[in-house]
Amino acid sequence: MTTDQSQNDANVAEDDVQEPEPEPVAVLPVEAPAAGKKRPRIDLTTDSRERKRGKSMFGILLGTLNKAKKEDHDRNASEAAKKRADIDRRLQTQLAEENDYVRRTEELKRDRQTATRKDEELKLRETIYHSRRTRLPALANFLLTSDTIPSGDPEELSTLLASVNPLAAPPRTHPPPLAYLPALLTPAQSAFIEKRKVGVNKAVEKEWQDWLTQRKQGYEEVDVLRARVEEEERRRDDNKNKEDAKQVKEEDGVRANTNAQDVKMEEIPNAPAASVNPAADKGRTSPPPEKEKEKEKDPGKDGDVTMAADGDDAVEY
Repeated sequence: MTTDQSQNDANVAEDDVQEPEPEPVAVLPVEAPAAGKKRPRIDLTTDSRERKRGKSMFGILLGTLNKAKKEDHDRNASEAAKKRADIDRRLQTQLAEENDYVRRTEELKRDRQTATRKDEELKLRETIYHSRRTRLPALANFLLTSDTIPSGDPEELSTLLASVNPLAAPPRTHPPPLAYLPALLTPAQSAFIEKRKVGVNKAVEKEWQDWLTQRKQGYEEVDVLRARVEEEERRRDDNKNKEDAKQVKEEDGVRANTNAQDVKMEEIPNAPAASVNPAADKGRTSPPPEKEKEKEKDPGKDGDVTMAADGDDAVEY
């Protein structure tokens, strides 16, 4: 009873004891930074561990890059890399040669077409100028229905003919102008025809001389183009002959090497046939020469011994 009462008194005493309440903490107001004052920066130099870590990572990165560079250098310096570089160089050379061949082929084709076109053009123009040289002086002997003939004044006639191109075609009118020659010509008509014939002949000769100069220059250009074409074709033929000769030389070299190998194989003597059981051959000894001579003198002796042994065996059996 006493124990229970003491326990109840202890519980009541604990309930009567109250815990002290926490004191309120004063919150200080945060002051705004001044307008001209800079914000403090974090001092990165204080943490030496981070600096060491960064240096170690940078060192690892440099080591990786140097290792890759060294591997790349070793790979390029290897025999396989040299072979690949040689193959790439030969392919590049072959590609450049093919491109040059295609370009030269196009230039050759263009030069040949240009030379042919200019030649045909020169021949056509020569036909035209030759026809004008023959036809225009003949037409100068006639009058045209579109001609304006002055009334007998020589100065006016000369001025009129000088202002007109004697080789110009007649104006296009409807109906077109007609050429005619009266049976009886007036003095003005006769003077007009004579002066026009002189002017036309001079103009035609001048035009023909100019055409001869142009024709000479044109044929010189054609000759240059054709010479270029012939030179390119000759160069191609020479290259083809060189390649054929080189190929024939290589084939002859391969054939000569093959023949030399065949001759060398034929010169090797035939080796004796090897024994099937070399150990038995090694243990076998040849009989002395005296026994060989006795065997040659009496070849049946060994046979008799063998037969006698066979007979003994048979009797014993």
